[in-house]
Amino acid sequence: MFKPGEIIRTHDGKSHRATRSGRFPRSMAKKPGEMPRIRGFVRGALVDCLTGEERVGDWHENVITTYGHGMVIKNFVGLAGSSYASFWGLGYQTEAQSSNFSTMSKIDSTEWATASTGGAARATVSAGSQTLSGTWTLSQSFQYVSTAISNAVTVNCVAQYGHSSVGSGTAMSLATFASSTKGTTQALNITYNWVFST
Repeated sequence: MFKPGEIIRTHDGKSHRATRSGRFPRSMAKKPGEMPRIRGFVRGALVDCLTGEERVGDWHENVITTYGHGMVIKNFVGLAGSSYASFWGLGYQTEAQSSNFSTMSKIDSTEWATASTGGAARATVSAGSQTLSGTWTLSQSFQYVSTAISNAVTVNCVAQYGHSSVGSGTAMSLATFASSTKGTTQALNITYNWVFST
């Protein structure tokens, strides 16, 4: 993206010079422990219509608006499809939540389908069950009604997938909680918050 020698002007008023192709200058690098940021850069070029000579300007950092932040979150987490985290797996995880969760691809023991009579469907969290809170938080909620998982099952984990069938796809997130048995006549309400820190 950036070429050596190009000037990048950030919206804090500072100027930075690129030293390596496709890399941010060291002065713009993320600090240790700093959360990832979404950044965009734009530049223009004046072209002489007679000679074709092009005068390329410096790069300028954009500012993502509150609406833009919301769209980024909704488009990653919030839309049903093969690449979005809009299908929930509910099940039993034998291993307690730990740092190695980041390398896990699924609930490690049992995932329950939403039809206990042998179905294979995961819950689909629709756009109507999602709300934005502030600039960087998306809240999703779903109610497993008593007939969705009618057998008495032990649950302690919810995972989010981009695929609608139990056993398919790789988990995008996993969260464990105190295990409990969902009885045959009980509903289970779950709320899942994605918080994107700036």
